[in-house]
Amino acid sequence: MGWGFKSPLSHILAKAGRKRNNLKSTIKSSDGLVREIEIEVPTNTVDAAFAETYHKYRKEATIKGFRPGKAPLTVIKSKFQAAVHDDVLQELVNKSFPAAIREHKLDVASTPTFPTLDLKEGRPFIYIAKVEVMPEIDAVDCGGLTLPQMEIEVSDGEVDTVVDYLRKKHADLRPVNRPAEKDDILIVDLVKLEDVDRVLEGDRFNDNEIDLSSQYTVSEFREILPGVNAGEEREVAVQYPPDYSDERFAGKSIKYLCKLKEIKERMLPPADDVFAKKTGEVETVLELRLKIREDLKKQKELDLRKFYRDQIRRQILEKNLVPIPEAMIKNYLDALVEDFKKKKQAYDPDKVTEQYRPMAVNTLRWSMLMDRLAKAEKIEVLQSDTENWIRSFAEGYNMEYDKAREMLAGSGRIQQIRETILEDKLFDFLLAKVTYVTAEAAEQQEVKNDVTEEK
Repeated sequence: MGWGFKSPLSHILAKAGRKRNNLKSTIKSSDGLVREIEIEVPTNTVDAAFAETYHKYRKEATIKGFRPGKAPLTVIKSKFQAAVHDDVLQELVNKSFPAAIREHKLDVASTPTFPTLDLKEGRPFIYIAKVEVMPEIDAVDCGGLTLPQMEIEVSDGEVDTVVDYLRKKHADLRPVNRPAEKDDILIVDLVKLEDVDRVLEGDRFNDNEIDLSSQYTVSEFREILPGVNAGEEREVAVQYPPDYSDERFAGKSIKYLCKLKEIKERMLPPADDVFAKKTGEVETVLELRLKIREDLKKQKELDLRKFYRDQIRRQILEKNLVPIPEAMIKNYLDALVEDFKKKKQAYDPDKVTEQYRPMAVNTLRWSMLMDRLAKAEKIEVLQSDTENWIRSFAEGYNMEYDKAREMLAGSGRIQQIRETILEDKLFDFLLAKVTYVTAEAAEQQEVKNDVTEEK
C-alpha cells in the first residue's frame, strides 16, 4: 500500500484534539518497555470519515464532462478510491492513537509501528499499535556511595619538571658538528619509500624539523636518529599509533629515507631571576616556583574532582539498572555513525554500533537518572547561576558581560551552559552523601564489583 506513519509522534499528539469518538483501546501485551495496544474505531466514525473525505474530493476534483462538485459519487469512488482510503487511514490513526496513549497514560519513547492496518467501510477499524514507553523511575538509589580519601600534594620534582620545560621553551638553538643526541632538534629531508595507504601525496619533503626530546615525535625517529651525523642517511619505518594526533596518519605505516642536514642543540638558560622574568607574570625564580606549585595544585584538584565524578557516576549506574528504550539507543548510535560520516573517518557502521552501544546505554541511563534526581530534590538552575557563569566567562576572556552573553546565545550555548551548571549541582549534592574510605578499602570494593559483574 505504501502508506506510512507520516507525522512525527510529538506533532500527532499535539495536533490531535481530546475528542475520543467513542473509540476503545486495550493494552494487549507488555514486554519490557514495549506495549501493544489494540485500538478500535467504531463503524459510524469510519463511515463518517469516508463520507467526509469523498465529499471533499468531489468538491475539489476536476473531472472531464462534469462541472466542479457535480461528478457522481460512483465516479469519485472509482477514480479516487485508493487516495481516499489512505487519507482516511491517516486521519483515523492520527486521532485514535494519541487518544489511546492519553487514556492509558503512557509516556511514549518511540514512534509507533502498526503491524496491520486493515481499513474498510461499513465495519469497525481495529488495529494494533506497537510502541516503546519510557521506564518508570520511582526513586534514584544514591545511598552507600564511597570514594577513596586522597590528599593533594605537589612535590619539588614536579615543580622542577615544569621549570625544565620552561627552560627548554626559552632556550637558544645552536648548530653543532657532532652526532645527534636525544635532546637535539634535527633538520631532515624525507623521501617516501613505502606508503601502502597513499597517505602522502608527494614523494619528497625537505627541511623538516624533528625534536628528539618531544614525546609527540614518533618513537621510530627518536630511537633511530640519535648517533647519526649531518650528511648521513637512515631508513626509518614508522608505524603511527591509532590515536595519532593527525587522523590521516593514525594507524598507518610509512617508510622514509631520512637525510640529516643539520643538528641543533638547546642552550638552556640558567634557572635564575632573569629567566623567571622572561616567562612573564613574575619577577623572581621563587615567585615562579610558587606560581607553578599553585597551578599544579589547581590542576590536581580538577583532576581529582573529575575522578570522583567518574566514580560516583559509575556507582549510581550500577545501583540503578534502569532499562533503556531500544529506539532511543538506536537514535543515539545513528547520530554517532552520522558524526563519523561527517568527519570522513573510515568506519564500519556495524562495528561502531557494537562498540559504542554500552556507552549509549550508560549515557541515556545517566541522563534519565539525573533528570529524576533533580526533580525529586528540587535541584534547578536559577537565572543568577547562568549569569554568574557568563560573568566568569567574560572575565576570563576580558570581555564585557553583554557581549559575552550575546556571543554565547548566538552560538546556541546557553542551554548547554544550563545543563553543565545543573550537573555540577547534582554532583555537589551526591558528593555530600559520600563516605570516604582508605585507598585499600576502595580497591577491595572495586575488585568485589568486578567479580560481581563477571558473575
